[in-house]
Amino acid sequence: MTDPLTRLRRQPMLAPLLLPLVVVIAAGLGIAWLGTWASTTTIILVRHAETANPEIGDPELGSAGEARAALLGPFLSDALPGRQVDHLYSADTRRAQQTAASVANQFKLPINLIAGSDWPGLASRLRREHRGETVVVVGYASTLPSVARQLGVERLRYEEADFGSIQVIVVPSPGQPQVVRLRYGAPPRPAKEPTKSQ
Repeated sequence: MTDPLTRLRRQPMLAPLLLPLVVVIAAGLGIAWLGTWASTTTIILVRHAETANPEIGDPELGSAGEARAALLGPFLSDALPGRQVDHLYSADTRRAQQTAASVANQFKLPINLIAGSDWPGLASRLRREHRGETVVVVGYASTLPSVARQLGVERLRYEEADFGSIQVIVVPSPGQPQVVRLRYGAPPRPAKEPTKSQ
């Protein structure tokens, strides 16, 4: 048994040993926090493929749209550096879900449906819930530009006959978003020009 005086003399020796340990733990936690804060999110915006009959309310894909949609998953697998998509969102219509199906099959993902009322808050949800991940969003020429604007990308638009454009928005944190435009499937058909009568 040691006397109390000897025990008191040994306790101050623990402080110099614990201080470096506390500093190392604090530095490790700081680096871990910085790693989660400073990460890059990739958001891929895809317009649905060609429909069979655009005049009806919720049309299915036509044969050209089915052929294009079948190429989407393999195309993304080849184009993405890590060959990985973490999450998949789609508008809640048949044409968007049928376009997203190829991505779901390729990457073994469920399709998270976006109701019409959910589009305004989608960009903030993507930033909040999917930081550092790759997310594919399948939507419309009318909804995807507003998502891009909310992510900090201006002037994103889709031509009426262009169903093969993919907008890849890279959102670094911190930093400004950058856009890369890709194409998949057959090129769009040129618009028919009116003929001049002689």
